[in-house]
Amino acid sequence: MKSNYMRYLNVKEDFPALKRYKAYLNTAAQGLIPKQTSEALRRFLEKTEVDEWGDLGEEVEKPAKREIAKLIGCDDEEVSFSVQTTDGFRRILLSIKPREGGNIVGIDLEFPSISMAIKTLSQRNHSELRIVKHRDGRYYVTDFEKLIDDKTYAVIFSSVVWVDGFMLPIREISEIAHERGALVVVDGIQHVGAVNMNVKKLGIDAMAVGGEKWLLNNVIGSGFIYVDKEVVEELEPPAQTLMNFQEPTEGWSKWWTKIDKDPWKPLEKSKTASKLDWGGGKPYILIEALRSSVEYLNNIGIERIEKHNRALKRRIIEEAEKMGYKVLGYVEDEDKWSSITTISTGKGYVREMEAVRIMREEGMQVSYRGSSGIGGIRISPHIYNDEADIEVLFSKLKEKI
Repeated sequence: MKSNYMRYLNVKEDFPALKRYKAYLNTAAQGLIPKQTSEALRRFLEKTEVDEWGDLGEEVEKPAKREIAKLIGCDDEEVSFSVQTTDGFRRILLSIKPREGGNIVGIDLEFPSISMAIKTLSQRNHSELRIVKHRDGRYYVTDFEKLIDDKTYAVIFSSVVWVDGFMLPIREISEIAHERGALVVVDGIQHVGAVNMNVKKLGIDAMAVGGEKWLLNNVIGSGFIYVDKEVVEELEPPAQTLMNFQEPTEGWSKWWTKIDKDPWKPLEKSKTASKLDWGGGKPYILIEALRSSVEYLNNIGIERIEKHNRALKRRIIEEAEKMGYKVLGYVEDEDKWSSITTISTGKGYVREMEAVRIMREEGMQVSYRGSSGIGGIRISPHIYNDEADIEVLFSKLKEKI
């Protein structure tokens, strides 16, 4: 039976890139850009070409912050921007105050770029690094509880595991970490835009998210940072430049004209997430692209998107089980599902990799991912997919495996 949500969304025509594929089921690697974002970028360039911008902060930056805040359930002032995920994540990590004799807790299935950042942070701060081990692709609160103690100053992890799509119990981990005085820092790139996330309810202190996957910004290079306003003062970036500080009381325009200003005298420290941004001129074209895509998702509604993606995942699991495949990191509770499903056919790495290669050549976009002892064919549908895509995938997989 077809899902009402899939019929209701009906957004395929908004994504011209779909014409290149028999089925595009690879959003966890790279999302597709809607026409609305392309049009917003064209308008941006047209206005730039004739120098029609008045105040880019008001016309681009603030609207982008409003859309992101709406999507993740925070205040506008708790949002800043980055270049994809790693840039923002690095800035958050470099701003965390270490604790003498302290430790950092992470997970063994972490995305390599993030794990390397955490590793170098622990080395820089001479901190012990404690790694929670997965159990058959899943993580359990009790395993975090064993490693988080009064000397832990940061618990850092991806909210959705990139390899198998397991969604970590963020709220429960946050409660343990906060009881013991630790910050909770999250990489939300495989989460935000695909399923609902309210950062306040989950107790996330800081988060970095790139636009290139579920936020439909592809190769644009956009991203954002979230920092809880109660945590901003605890963070100390290694260096801050002019726009990381608060605007002078007389306003920037007047301040720039003052003859008697001392360029070595710092302004008041920022009390918003902008404390962690570039500190100078911003890449407004990236911000505008992200604004447009997030607005597109907000107009659909994240609750509807989640239901749509969940219905597709349910269909994938049904087909995989029918064919005798294993769903990695599987949990029965659908409220704990991400939009990523990774399956193991039992035929081994070489045959599965070959099947993925052939399918990709024939226009079926999926990925193969593995780490820390597990791996399989990763399927990641989004709003532009429907049940027909799932049917085509498993028909082709049956042929090739």
